[in-house]
Amino acid sequence: MTPPLQTIIEDEEEFLKDVAAFHKKRGTSFDREGKVSGRPISLHKLYKLVMARGGYDALSAERMAWRTIIREFGIGKAHEAVMTFQLKTVYYKNLAAYEIATYWGEVPPPKEILEDLSAKGGYLRTRTLENYPIPNSHAVESTMTDRPESPVEEEAHTTPKRTKTETEEPESAGRYPARQLRQDPKRTQMFQPDTQPTRPRSVRATDSPAAPIVAQQTYTSNSTDPRHSAFDWFEKYEPRPSVALTLRPIQTPGNDPSYHVRKAQAQAVAKPRAAPEPQQYLKSVIPIAIQKGAEIYDRCLHALRTGDPELQRWALFHMVKMSNERGLKWKFEEYPYTAEGLIEKALEISKLVCGVKWVVTYNKDDGRFPLATLNGAFGTSDLTARISEVMTPAGDNGGNDLDDVEKADQLERLNEAILVLRNMVMLEDNAVFLSQLALFKEFLAVALSVPDRPQLTEFRVSTLELAEHVTKYWPLVPENPVYRALLPLLDSEDRAIFLTAIRSLNRFGMATAEPHQMTQVPLATIKRLLALTLSVLDNEILEQTLTFLYELTAVPENTAMVLSDDIQTIKHFISRLLNLCRAYYAQAHEAPALVASVPASPKTNTRDIPIPNIPQELHAHLLQFIEPDRSSRWLRCCFEEAPGDDITQVAIWHAYSSKFSLNNPVHAADFIKNVSNTFSSAQAQVINGPSPRFIIKGIRPRRVLLDLHGRPLFQCQWVVQSAGQTGQTGRSPGQHVCGTWQSTRERLWIHIMSDHLRLPKNPKGGFFCPPTPSSNFKCRWTRCSRRSPVPTLREFCSHILTHIPSTPEAMAKLINALAADPQQPDQAMSVHTMYQTDVDEHGYPTGVAWLCVLIMRNLARFANRHGAPFEKDGVRLNQKLFRAFRRPLFRMASEVRTLRDHLVDLLHMIDQADPKDQRGTKRDREDDDAA
Repeated sequence: MTPPLQTIIEDEEEFLKDVAAFHKKRGTSFDREGKVSGRPISLHKLYKLVMARGGYDALSAERMAWRTIIREFGIGKAHEAVMTFQLKTVYYKNLAAYEIATYWGEVPPPKEILEDLSAKGGYLRTRTLENYPIPNSHAVESTMTDRPESPVEEEAHTTPKRTKTETEEPESAGRYPARQLRQDPKRTQMFQPDTQPTRPRSVRATDSPAAPIVAQQTYTSNSTDPRHSAFDWFEKYEPRPSVALTLRPIQTPGNDPSYHVRKAQAQAVAKPRAAPEPQQYLKSVIPIAIQKGAEIYDRCLHALRTGDPELQRWALFHMVKMSNERGLKWKFEEYPYTAEGLIEKALEISKLVCGVKWVVTYNKDDGRFPLATLNGAFGTSDLTARISEVMTPAGDNGGNDLDDVEKADQLERLNEAILVLRNMVMLEDNAVFLSQLALFKEFLAVALSVPDRPQLTEFRVSTLELAEHVTKYWPLVPENPVYRALLPLLDSEDRAIFLTAIRSLNRFGMATAEPHQMTQVPLATIKRLLALTLSVLDNEILEQTLTFLYELTAVPENTAMVLSDDIQTIKHFISRLLNLCRAYYAQAHEAPALVASVPASPKTNTRDIPIPNIPQELHAHLLQFIEPDRSSRWLRCCFEEAPGDDITQVAIWHAYSSKFSLNNPVHAADFIKNVSNTFSSAQAQVINGPSPRFIIKGIRPRRVLLDLHGRPLFQCQWVVQSAGQTGQTGRSPGQHVCGTWQSTRERLWIHIMSDHLRLPKNPKGGFFCPPTPSSNFKCRWTRCSRRSPVPTLREFCSHILTHIPSTPEAMAKLINALAADPQQPDQAMSVHTMYQTDVDEHGYPTGVAWLCVLIMRNLARFANRHGAPFEKDGVRLNQKLFRAFRRPLFRMASEVRTLRDHLVDLLHMIDQADPKDQRGTKRDREDDDAA
């Protein structure tokens, strides 16, 4: 909004927005961040400083006044004049026109004579196209050649007068004519240089004969003699004939593309030929492969296997870089011994941490090898036992200080070696290659058994990520040393270690056909995983934990072990699974809902709603407005739009005029027109008949009166005696509801105490309490169930306050409920919402809710097939575990569309026993019973 004249917007952001809108309307550019010598300045501050000094014209009219402005911004005195003009230009371009328009209220000059010109001069408010013509190129040239305006400028523009210099000696000019200065010609005479040489030339005998002297031209009169002062140079001036220019095209790549190529070839030919190399003539005999040398992959491998720390550092540096950048092209099967070399290097971690060096052999194990021996060809049978005996951390005196510089350097090379292996298995071909290598499996078992130390975190995480990509190619059997090494890591408190370890276990056997045999899991580990489902809030950990528990419960021995310890553990776990199902399918996408029509409850007749009588407080507020605004606000407070209802014009006009008869109400005709203007659905109509009815269709009285801010008011529901009326409250004839409106809850309570109970007020604003019990203390609130009188006033006040709602919204709800009009739609709809959980790219269910259902199916299957030892008093184990959860399961089966088949199968298992037994069940998406 444009500010009033002679005012300045105080808020800087609003000021800049106003200036930007002004320039947009004016069609000129606006720079929000004005800069003086590269330093941004505040346009708002500049505008206030200029206006404090009288504006642009007043500041420009005063000499050196703009320099006082530049000092306000803390700019130094270096180049003060240049800085001042830059600051003046910033104001001139951005704020001058805005000042004239918004502050002075005048029309600013057009941008052709303001923003498009420089900031030289002032008097912008009086500048017009008539008194300040737009300069062009001809005008600029004329100003350059016109006479100056002041004598000072004339003296500055004219040629300085020549001052005679004193000769060194008297008569020196006569003796030396060459030293005499040329006389200044008149202004009307054009300059002609001297044609005679300044120095006399001595003639020698060897000089060539001089050319004949041309006779000088004779002139008939002084007017034709150029040497005479009467000669008119301007009339007889003849310009010299123009000399024809010789243009030669320049050769560029555009007009001659082959020029530079030919030039380079010519330069190359001109250079002398280099002397041939001594071995040049032997290259034709040497094979090409030998000429290029070994590839970088082979050089890195040989440098790694030398054992030299410097060569290994160089090799591992390049191998890390190549595995990251060329991981899709570097395959183990194409470069033999690369995998073995990296594994042997990474095995040195045991020597660094435990002081034990593992020796790799490829011979058949005959029982004579030492404990620290790995069989790279056939595998080590008792590897787990050997690791537990050998992999013990060395003591402090064993040189195990990993913070030492030398050992830290060794650990860095080991981290690089394991990182190369981790990057390489990202390619599936390399993962398959390593899974078939017996040495790699034993190396993983050794590396996963490294003690938990902060310095080894990077090595352990890289090893777990390496195992995660390879374990899916190995069947899950208890004898697998990698499986046995991963189980203790499930007790880790490190999120990265725990998450990668459980993910590696879950991926076991995904690419194999053998059934899972997940056994030998410690009971403490199982209980910890069950507890994680109760407390963890990490979705990734929760999903991986449920996946592991699903595979765990698929093996009967594991479930029997937990039930033997405590059956309540499984019950609590089932309850948690149901809660997780409800939580995760409630967060899923809603499927299209099933909608059924239900007959609506009968609505009350809106013609019985009386026109509200506004309270005195609201009446006082409405008197602050003038007509027709007052009547419009009264209509909005008392009426609402209802396309199917109507009200007579006489009734609505009588209700308004009776309330404002003493306050000059609007005329009846204007009031009826104002109703249509206030409500878009209102329309004045005439119903023809024996007696025509004048109505307003499209509005009806409000059941709940609103104030000017749209908040509901409080209505008194006290039943009072009347003659010949029957209210809507269920009372006997002769009674009706008070219906008085109050603005607050406290005013309504005071109204009941003073108007209905007629209690006298005390000077403090309260009420006098009668000394003896009174029968007047009988609650007559609508539909109050208490019939006996209240003995004391204090108890009665407390009872009344229980009827009066605490908020206006609750009061409106109560009024509608008492009137049997809960604002229901014309036709009630029963909506049955369906949910759809997450599915994968093939349309099969996935996620936490699906895993919870699968785990409950495993538990129900176990209870049917192996629950006999846990049954007591003829109660089946399924009934013990799932009796309390059948109703929630039925509800989920009716709501979750994607899990319906699995839930129905679970309910069938709970109700019917199936003695068929299958062990080693693998997780399958279509049939969990397939072995």
